[in-house]
Amino acid sequence: RRPLITVAGTMDALLPIDHHARAYARKVASASMHDEGEDNDRDGKRGAYRLYEIQNGNHLETNQALFPQLELIQPHAQRSFDLLVDQVERGKSLPPSQCVARSGSISDTPAQPGHCASLFVP
Repeated sequence: RRPLITVAGTMDALLPIDHHARAYARKVASASMHDEGEDNDRDGKRGAYRLYEIQNGNHLETNQALFPQLELIQPHAQRSFDLLVDQVERGKSLPPSQCVARSGSISDTPAQPGHCASLFVP
C-alpha cells in the first residue's frame, strides 16, 4: 500500500466535501477493515491514508478577495506534500486525519481529529 493524503476545503462548491473527500475516506476505511490482518502502513497505523479538512477552504482561492473568511488551501497542500515526502523517504509518521481550523495548520496532535464539526466559521 502506498501513502495518500487528501486536502479538502469544507466550503468547496465544485467538489462538496461530503460527496468527494469524505466519501473516499469512508471507502478507504471500509476497505481497510477487510485488510486488518495485513501491515497496511509503515508507521503502524491502519492504512496510510489521511484526510486533512481545511475549515472554510474553497476550491477557487481567487474568491478570497471577495470573501476574506475563506481559507487558502495551497499552503496546506504544500505542507501535506512535505509530510508525504518525510513519510516515504524518512519513515516519519503522518499526522492523523483532522480538521484544520481556520488560520490553523496540520498538527501531530490535532485539536479536532477527524471531520470538521462546522464547515464554516466566521
